Amino acid sequence: MCDDLVIFFIHNIQYLASMDPRSSVRGGANRLARDARRRNTLPRDRTRHRAAESRARVAMSRVDEVVHDDDDDDERASSDERRERRNPVAEFRALRRTFGDSLLKFIFSVQFGLKGALMQLVASAGLPYAQQYLKLSAIEMQRYGIVAMFPWTVKPLVGMVSDLFPIGGYHKRYYIAGASALGCVAVLYLAVSKMSPGMEAPYVLALLAINTQVATSDLLTEGKYTERMRAKPKRSSDMVSFVWICITLGSIFATVCSFFSIKEKAYRSLMWVAFPLSAQAVYTSLAGWLPEEKVGEEKSSGDAEKGGEVKKRAYGRALWDENYKVFIMSIFMACMCALIAVVQFSQPENKFVDLSITLGVTLILSVCIYVALPLAIANVTFFLFLTNVTSISFGGALSYWFTVDEKCNPGGPHFDYLFFSVYTSIIARVCTGIGVYLFQVFFSNANVRFTFWMSAMLSSIASLGDYAMVMRWNKRWGIPDKAFYLVGDTILEPMVGMMAAMPSVVLMSKMCPENMEATMFAILASFNNLGGSLSQALGVFAMDFLGIKTDLLAGEGGSCDFSALPNLIFYCGMLMPLLAIPLSLIFVPNINMKDVVDLDTGKAMQSESSDSERAPLIAKK
Repeated sequence: MCDDLVIFFIHNIQYLASMDPRSSVRGGANRLARDARRRNTLPRDRTRHRAAESRARVAMSRVDEVVHDDDDDDERASSDERRERRNPVAEFRALRRTFGDSLLKFIFSVQFGLKGALMQLVASAGLPYAQQYLKLSAIEMQRYGIVAMFPWTVKPLVGMVSDLFPIGGYHKRYYIAGASALGCVAVLYLAVSKMSPGMEAPYVLALLAINTQVATSDLLTEGKYTERMRAKPKRSSDMVSFVWICITLGSIFATVCSFFSIKEKAYRSLMWVAFPLSAQAVYTSLAGWLPEEKVGEEKSSGDAEKGGEVKKRAYGRALWDENYKVFIMSIFMACMCALIAVVQFSQPENKFVDLSITLGVTLILSVCIYVALPLAIANVTFFLFLTNVTSISFGGALSYWFTVDEKCNPGGPHFDYLFFSVYTSIIARVCTGIGVYLFQVFFSNANVRFTFWMSAMLSSIASLGDYAMVMRWNKRWGIPDKAFYLVGDTILEPMVGMMAAMPSVVLMSKMCPENMEATMFAILASFNNLGGSLSQALGVFAMDFLGIKTDLLAGEGGSCDFSALPNLIFYCGMLMPLLAIPLSLIFVPNINMKDVVDLDTGKAMQSESSDSERAPLIAKK
């Protein structure tokens, strides 16, 4: 969702900064008045002077009438628009008039059906499948999660391929249909197959196919509706809101469905609910619900058809020549992502091999950032990439500590899946929205470095709740596990997480050159996602190195050891995020959140009205 918001803000900058066209009309009348006054200073006949002044006054009065009429029209239009926004039905009708029914239906198909509902169902089934069916350890679950999320880190490559090589004359239709067919088969496989220990490979491949469907459909649909948003900037915010509502409703629908399946411990039924959601995208894409012109389409056949093929090849060559550096970087990033995925899937016995490859990929990508991007953009990209990598993720260990039984974790909270995956999911989604609101209230006009300092400290403080619970301090204080978890991990952590993520999103938006906003933002976002994958890989090493064990296949009593989990939370969850504070002083420009950045110097561009004003540390009231 943040990506959508940023793209919306970027595409509206030029529109909001445009000059009022009526100024030229008023300027013409002003010139008439100046000419009249100029003539009055020359030794000419006074009758001619008075006539010229009279004509100027008449012209000015007429222009004022026109301007006032236009102002009245604008006020009436803005008033009508405000009334529409207060009425959801009227606003939806306005969206239909602006963007068309076909595009809105396809967005609903992808954002509600796939990104909202399908992904939530798969996420709800993830922990039960790993613990109850496959008997995976926490380290194995986190490794396979890195592999499954591979399609999200190579979105620029998918976009490049679809732009360069249209299928059947369409850049998007058949790519979405093919990816959806692949995901549909994968969901059906998970629904009909009785998973058991030893079936990790087909399970991970199925998750990989599902993520390929959702990531591809999301990327190509996003490309189409952002294109329409550029053409209809006045309704851009409405489109972003519509996308967000679709995702939220899809997630809520999936959560309600999950309640009944998880309550009855019928985990495979989640995939049967997911199957029609995945399958509908095959139909909507093949039916042409996504508005798209056919490349090289000609009314006549024969030579015209050959000419169309020539045009397609010429278009592809021109696109490559113009953006070959971006394409090469996308290919290279995809190769690095594939290397990480292969290493995690193969699970090398020597954990230091895993560590060496992870650090090597981090170093290579860091060098590539400075080779391929301008210095100001490279500094910000490197900062965001490095802070993501060093925020070492160990979610697998925490999820197991919260949910495994008494044999594996004596004295632990032993949360059931209904509480851990369903109830808390709804509350966390609401708190995420509150986090966005709090960021707008307190940090939307703050110094960028200060926002990163605050986000680093808030992230560190948020991990203190996990540390207190693992140390069982809440029991000494007389606070039940579920109540403490609801306050810390379900309410505070999503708010803090969103407040910590927003500065990164805003800063990325400021680093996008004009006319390359979407492409550059996709690259920056991919570096950010890749940093997250490397963070999880380092988390796998940290769990293995500290000796955290969650072997669910062991005999009576299991083979679990969470004794090192407090140290993992302290060093990786509380101390490592604080590295963002000194790094921000080196790589982040000293600018205000609302400043426009000069990409050549990396400094704020001074406006005529605020030459001496400096960015405040905290938002002005």
